[in-house]
Amino acid sequence: MIYKSFKVFIIFIAMTVFLCQFNYAEAIPDVAAKSYIVIDADSGRIISSRNANEKLPIASTTKIMTTILSIENADNLTQKIEVPAFSTGIEGSSIYLKPRQMVSITDLLYGTMLRSGNDAAETLAAFTGRNSQEGFVSMMNDKAVEIGAYNTCFANACGLHDDNHYSTAYDLALISKYAMRNETFKEIVSTVKYKAESLNTILYNKNKVVLEYEYGSGVKIGYTKAAGRCLVASAEKEGIEIIVVVLNDNDWFNDSYKLFDWAFENYKNYSIVEKNQYVGTASDGKPVFISDSFTYLLTEDEKNKVRFELNITTPHIVNNKNNTIYGTYNIFLKNELIHTGSLMGN
Repeated sequence: MIYKSFKVFIIFIAMTVFLCQFNYAEAIPDVAAKSYIVIDADSGRIISSRNANEKLPIASTTKIMTTILSIENADNLTQKIEVPAFSTGIEGSSIYLKPRQMVSITDLLYGTMLRSGNDAAETLAAFTGRNSQEGFVSMMNDKAVEIGAYNTCFANACGLHDDNHYSTAYDLALISKYAMRNETFKEIVSTVKYKAESLNTILYNKNKVVLEYEYGSGVKIGYTKAAGRCLVASAEKEGIEIIVVVLNDNDWFNDSYKLFDWAFENYKNYSIVEKNQYVGTASDGKPVFISDSFTYLLTEDEKNKVRFELNITTPHIVNNKNNTIYGTYNIFLKNELIHTGSLMGN
């Protein structure tokens, strides 16, 4: 009987949290990419994709992983490090570093992401990998597995073509979602122009998303003959951040803009439950509350397809804040589990 009263109350929440009215989702725009994906950067929800798990060369979008690893493993980003000879004179994009030149880690990070400098990326890799390029590549692959990018294999830090260097649109979206949670990374990739003091130059961002698209916030372009034009892009509007990945796409920027426009037009963030929201009374007579807030990206049509399932138990665990756990709740969109949380006492 208690279970039913909880269920009715939770379903009532589901029926009342959705107050705004929007149009039903419009058709997904056609894009030229061989593979693409569109995700919500907060929840990771995939809202559109094609061939998103196909393993493909990814060119300099590789540098997203190089940069976030370098940031996470640096004790002092202002530190100047020596450029090793083997990191200079590399084919492809360059910031024209010279052997034994002293450059700050920060300037190398900007040189890697804004100008796609292969020499900057390899210098960061050498430093972070303790002068072992193979060691850094191993770190990249370990981090990919940690993030959940299981169909990714890195062979170098800069993205030059190698048959054993590949990823997928889905994996790149996961890696970018992870990287964009780092404030230093996010600041770098959103920068239009940067003055690199240790290089005595100004670096301009090659990623036109941050220049042309009104809500653009990052991330990285890439190109080789084998990979074609590759783009990982992000945009943020009204509290929603969308990540788009297009691989082997001759109309890479325009396609990303179309996908952003479609996503922002048709999806909104809805508050499903709020932290400390009262949901009823347990069998011991104590009030029970939702443990955490949860919002999710939904279309107008999907709002009424959210449902709840509860697992009410007798109080059994007390955490370090002296909160009693009364069970768990699951939130589903149709038949897909989108969130699990706890029911807490006080």
